[in-house]
Amino acid sequence: MNPQIFSDEHFRKAIKSTVCLVVFCCIVSQIMMQLAGGERDDPLDLSDQVPQEMQDNGGVVFEDGYPPFVSSAGALMPEKFVFNLGLFSGGVMMIFLTFEIYHRTKFQNTTRKIANVSTLVTGIIVGYSMVQIVAYPFTTEVMSHIFWAMNIFWFAQIWMGALAYTRGTLDNQFRWKGWKINTIRWTLFSIAVISFQAMTALTVMDLIVESAIFEWTLIFSAFAMMLTIIPTLDSVEI
Repeated sequence: MNPQIFSDEHFRKAIKSTVCLVVFCCIVSQIMMQLAGGERDDPLDLSDQVPQEMQDNGGVVFEDGYPPFVSSAGALMPEKFVFNLGLFSGGVMMIFLTFEIYHRTKFQNTTRKIANVSTLVTGIIVGYSMVQIVAYPFTTEVMSHIFWAMNIFWFAQIWMGALAYTRGTLDNQFRWKGWKINTIRWTLFSIAVISFQAMTALTVMDLIVESAIFEWTLIFSAFAMMLTIIPTLDSVEI
């Protein structure tokens, strides 16, 4: 039975295309949002969209306008088009890439097989959540937006950890620029976990810009994790 769906070359191109598309669209849409001005710079009060408990604690108010979170660019045109293109297309591709990784990794012992299934399930959830979040702009559907965003954050961390573990033996001999691929993966996983914790704590402290920085770090580390598959597609070490 063939343990893969696509050829190595097509798989390599799919990974590069997906990562480049999502990162490009996220950065460009954010720049567009920051430069567009207008209502984006006006104070934004979303308290009427959140539960009473959150309203009692001050609600959700952004005094300086739209926060620099990745998904803030999905609220208004024209940056919304760029953001939606990247997240929707990237989410669909994430699901396909996750299936491919699963098929290339499934012939292992029981423990790693379970971890591989976890990689498959969490990868699908991340991809599906990326597709869904474009339908719920934070300005009009803040609770649904938060739900899908948290799905991406939480399950991306699990996906990264499961991927690093399940391919640990298979990719033990591979290196990139002299660094072991396994070391790179566990480092990226650690960065993602620390970034999520910092992002959450800073949000509670109402340090929005600082929180957004760690959100971007989490996102970049997750897509860097996907890129670590590429060196394993080569017949020799890099």
